[in-house]
Amino acid sequence: MSRENLEIVKLAYEAFARGGLARYMCHFTGDIDYRAVETAPDDHGPIAGKDAFRAWLQDWIDMFDEFKMEPLELIDAGEKTVVVAERYGGRAKLSGIDMHSTVWIVLTIRDGKLAHGREYPSREQALEAAGLGG
Repeated sequence: MSRENLEIVKLAYEAFARGGLARYMCHFTGDIDYRAVETAPDDHGPIAGKDAFRAWLQDWIDMFDEFKMEPLELIDAGEKTVVVAERYGGRAKLSGIDMHSTVWIVLTIRDGKLAHGREYPSREQALEAAGLGG
């Protein structure tokens, strides 16, 4: 099951790269529960449901020309959990500066879709949250 979950996450990122946000969203449950890095400047608190998650992502996409997000590393964290190092960014529309960041995300898979996600600023924090230690 774990290898299958890694493939589910990989396919979601491939869908975004090839088909944009609409194709990416097909890989999430309707009741997705997501949270950006807590206390980060862009932290809006819990993001509940597919519509809210889509709107949050669209805000990010709208800030950049050619916004990209890609997995740098996928870690099997057990039966239904995957840890992802995600690189995201592009050319900022307001400044014209290329900006990229990396965030660590702990994702939970349910019935073949992404159902829960929490972002962390470091690999150690994400691994600890996923029960893999630091």
